[in-house]
Amino acid sequence: SYFNQSNITFESVIKAYTNKKYCYFTNSGTTAFYIILKALKTISTKTEVVLPAYTAPSLILPIKKAGLKPVLCDISLKTFNMDTQSLEKCINENTLCIVPVHMFGLPMNMEDVMQIAQQHSLFVVEDAASSLGTTIDNRPTGVFGDIGFYSFNRGKNLSTLSGGCIVTDREEIAATIETECALLPELGLVSKLKIAMKLIALALAVRPFFYTIFNDLISKLKYTTLHTDFESFTYTKFQAGVGCALFEQASKILNKRYDHGMFLLDMLAHTKGIRLPELIPHTVPVFNQFPVLFRDENIKETAFTKINSIGIESTKLYPDPIHRVYNLGYDLDKDPFPNATYFSRRLLLIPTHPIMNIKKLSTIVNIIK
Repeated sequence: SYFNQSNITFESVIKAYTNKKYCYFTNSGTTAFYIILKALKTISTKTEVVLPAYTAPSLILPIKKAGLKPVLCDISLKTFNMDTQSLEKCINENTLCIVPVHMFGLPMNMEDVMQIAQQHSLFVVEDAASSLGTTIDNRPTGVFGDIGFYSFNRGKNLSTLSGGCIVTDREEIAATIETECALLPELGLVSKLKIAMKLIALALAVRPFFYTIFNDLISKLKYTTLHTDFESFTYTKFQAGVGCALFEQASKILNKRYDHGMFLLDMLAHTKGIRLPELIPHTVPVFNQFPVLFRDENIKETAFTKINSIGIESTKLYPDPIHRVYNLGYDLDKDPFPNATYFSRRLLLIPTHPIMNIKKLSTIVNIIK
């Protein structure tokens, strides 16, 4: 239904998908978040941004770069997302916005978040970077807050190597975002060609036949170090074209991720020694990766080693929560976010991308069991 018009653009496709009035592209989800925060600063003098203590540490960088203060809340060991009870304790008269994150493609309880935000007159900036395709009550993540953003970086549900996208219906916010996006520097021809060549190489490398041959290439395209800054520039027309083409195949790609995640959820249910996420009713999760929480750290490490030894790449993602990665002034001895710390040490992520299949996933299930 996104492709029944004559002049199809990636912008028109995203607008149709989200049913949002305004849509803007950037070079990354990080830049998208930064531009959103700069826009909110023109509307409000409040300075605190509340986000979960376990999420991508790189979210701290745009908050600080925008001259704002990150405030953390704990996560739930049931949903693996932001804990709304902890969230309420973080809010004060200086809170600018709440940033709910749909981690691993798992849908956050947006009804509760929006209720809290409305009670305190706060903005909601919805981080759907890892949850493209996930729906709540038949609506996609990213559309429930005042503003939402997506990521098309490597490893995301749909990737154009890099890229980010902002969606909103709020006209006063959109005007500032449009101005900020217009100021983004454009890449030179050589840089654009490099992106195009990497995209082509990655597209070839992730085909099943070439996957093992080009595994080193894929590894080099992944982030392995902690970010200390980020660059902001425009999204290229070539990437937008690839994004548009990918969306034509989106249902196949996203359905595979859903099927793989639900297979793991079903097969690992009631397994002793692990916890699995509890899904919110009336949601369809498109798993960016499938999270398994081990009660014993040593068993997690053993599972990680065994799974990777058979050529399947499981990951541990962030070994520490945000308050242990960056010095944000929290007392680490008392640990204000015990769930986030517990979670980070015991988490193992299983790949759900379309190259995976039931045979490989069954092998992973047997290893874990």
